[in-house]
Amino acid sequence: MEPRKTPLYEKHAENNAHIVDFSGWALPIEYTSILKESKAARATCGLFDASHMGEIIIKGSNALNFLQALTPNDISKTKPGQLQYNVFLNENAGIIDDLMVYNLGGSFLCVVNASNINKVYTHLCKIHREGKYAKPESVEIIDESPEISLLSLQGPESSKVIAEIFGKDINNMKYMHFAQLNFKNKNIILSRSGYTGEDGFELYCPNGVAVSLWDAILEKGQKYGLCLCGLGSRDVLRIEAGYPLYGHEINDSTNPLEASLNWVVKFKKDFIAKDKLQDAEIKKLRAGFIMTDRAIARQGYSVYSNNKVIGEVTSGTFSPNIDKFIGMAYVEKELNKAGSEVTIKIRDKFYKAQISDFNFIKPRTKRGL
Repeated sequence: MEPRKTPLYEKHAENNAHIVDFSGWALPIEYTSILKESKAARATCGLFDASHMGEIIIKGSNALNFLQALTPNDISKTKPGQLQYNVFLNENAGIIDDLMVYNLGGSFLCVVNASNINKVYTHLCKIHREGKYAKPESVEIIDESPEISLLSLQGPESSKVIAEIFGKDINNMKYMHFAQLNFKNKNIILSRSGYTGEDGFELYCPNGVAVSLWDAILEKGQKYGLCLCGLGSRDVLRIEAGYPLYGHEINDSTNPLEASLNWVVKFKKDFIAKDKLQDAEIKKLRAGFIMTDRAIARQGYSVYSNNKVIGEVTSGTFSPNIDKFIGMAYVEKELNKAGSEVTIKIRDKFYKAQISDFNFIKPRTKRGL
């Protein structure tokens, strides 16, 4: 089956992007080089096409209660115009997917991973039909993914570019907040958020204006050193920021506590599998690591301590912004201490590494006010 194309596909082709099949989508892995694009997003700003992501609307009189029951973070703490990182849990407290929840005021936009759109939508519809957490007639679930494009502008100069398009008052937008704006007579959502750890913005728009919005950002961004960026640099940047990726650091059999996502679990509220999460015996934890020896540790490589396997790598890369080989792994809980020396078996050789905190790099600018 041919991979699906986003409305911006021709733009990628025009700029000689290296296109790959990612979760069934034809997307750019890079335009010039992954390292150059990774540096640009930290030094100036980088523009990404993230239109493969899924957008699911939950609305109705019981929309909040319905979502609260399926997620461990407390969505009731958000106000209209705020977004929140959260996870959908299954009955065993495993992570079905991680997501961003946008409080639209009476309804909620759930942004999920491209590979999990159908899985999440099916899960939500099943729970909805059962009526366990809310009467079916009080909740409506709509998959708007096919109609929505997502552009992401990340980096310290991104606010200047956005201000030229939407007005300087946008600079007052706080991190993890959003506004519903107008572009080409179409409603769009502009949020101060992203997957890089930098200051940045994500723009959700109808497919019909995606190319115009892309062109506007590209035009205004030229004087600020804007660089087109692909999935390769996006992965480097999220690892530098210590962000988990579904299928690497988290999956259906991983719970948020062992994934070191304790901060999204609010035990004061009720949610699916709360009892199992409270009683869970945590034997392994997600950890960061920095290679002492120069080598890239890939997903699946074993982590050793005193000649004993203590864990497994989930992601690894070279960070051009700190000139180090970094990554994440699951290691035995007792050995998850920053500064601990470990070795990683890469093919038939052992390479030294050191357990580290997640945020390998700090953004050069404050993310909003």
